[in-house]
Amino acid sequence: MTPSPGDSIGRRLTINTVVRRQQIEATRDRWLWEDESERHSAALIDRFSTTVRDAIPDARITWALSWGALTDDSARYAEVRREVARCAETFGDDVTFVPGGFFPNLHGSRDAVARDIADAVALIEDEFQRETRSLVAGFLSAENTARAREELGIRTVQGNIWSQFDIDLQDGDGSVAYPYRPSRAHFLRPARGDDRIDVAMLDGWTVDLVAARAAGMGPDGTGFNSRLGLGPIETLHRLPRADALAELEATSAAHLGAPNVERNGLGWLTVNYEISEVHRGLETDPGLLDAWGGWLASLRSEWPDLRVTPIADFGAEWSAANPDDAALAYLLRQEGSGVQASTLGERVTWFMCADFRLGVVDGSSDPLVFDYTDYRPEAHEPTELGDRRWSLLGEINQKRTRAQDAPQPIGSFLAQHPEVLGGLRSRWGARAELAELLP
Repeated sequence: MTPSPGDSIGRRLTINTVVRRQQIEATRDRWLWEDESERHSAALIDRFSTTVRDAIPDARITWALSWGALTDDSARYAEVRREVARCAETFGDDVTFVPGGFFPNLHGSRDAVARDIADAVALIEDEFQRETRSLVAGFLSAENTARAREELGIRTVQGNIWSQFDIDLQDGDGSVAYPYRPSRAHFLRPARGDDRIDVAMLDGWTVDLVAARAAGMGPDGTGFNSRLGLGPIETLHRLPRADALAELEATSAAHLGAPNVERNGLGWLTVNYEISEVHRGLETDPGLLDAWGGWLASLRSEWPDLRVTPIADFGAEWSAANPDDAALAYLLRQEGSGVQASTLGERVTWFMCADFRLGVVDGSSDPLVFDYTDYRPEAHEPTELGDRRWSLLGEINQKRTRAQDAPQPIGSFLAQHPEVLGGLRSRWGARAELAELLP
């Protein structure tokens, strides 16, 4: 995505929040873990909304309701839905559905998930009197993404969680980190031509690119969460306040800073903060939501042009600016923050396009390739329910869970892969960032 006046988007932040009844609503009538209904109230919906708007007055966010939250006929949830509707009417927020507790295809067949999405969309459009334009789905299969587009007209899907591996119930490492149109064969693979689904596929949580090379909670019980980045659960809920804010600021600057916006024509942050987790955090730290709001306010203060839009609007804006994914050429870079697995002194650079993604680390060593994922070969998603391994692992994968994943010096790697060197030069040959890393 070489920046030009015609396709430059600028700085964007998307905020998603989830209103649910059970912690993991696997299907309409089966759930896992806690009943969280008492963690939801109209007052907390209002408090969350007010925190966002006090920080960034023109912010517009995405509210994703679970099946339980949409269909519960108690006074509590009737009031919750009325408050969500008020926010949508007052501020221009978006209302959508979150199927399967972020893991719909782990628990339900493609047909069952499609029925849930279609029925939930009908409920939302009836109660809220507004078009459903997006989905907040965690991980969503290619077939269900295509059906949402073709049967319901949905154009934006938060359908992957970039770099997630050995976290929660499902793995999904292997995609590009910024928006792309997914393949009909595998939701993590960017696609072109007849293979593509005309949907903007979005990540769910912006993570620290240095820390993301870990898997799960880290080896030897270190507790270093590989999803460290913008997530409040991974930062403000778990770390000393100074460390949490330092990590939020470092990851924000990596994307909203002038170098990244110039490289990509886009600096994008995205975060999901479930209402039940807001409640959980406030139980132990009454100042937590104010601290999160302070971080939001600092973003607008540092970058006054930052716009906070619902994912449906962001997806539409990106799709209009990028009609052909063949031109995608993302270059992302982040230096370690010194917090947990974001090692101080290390620097990660990602080159991501429709043909491949290549990750390089330097700073504490000569440049090493730690990830090479070729998107051109055939790929297939799991078909068995309960299969958590939905990742697209390439020749070398950043999580280092296989013997073949040992990082390689960039010179020897490119000598064995001249086609990758050609791809780098054709897309990023004029970039100083590439020249710095080549031998």
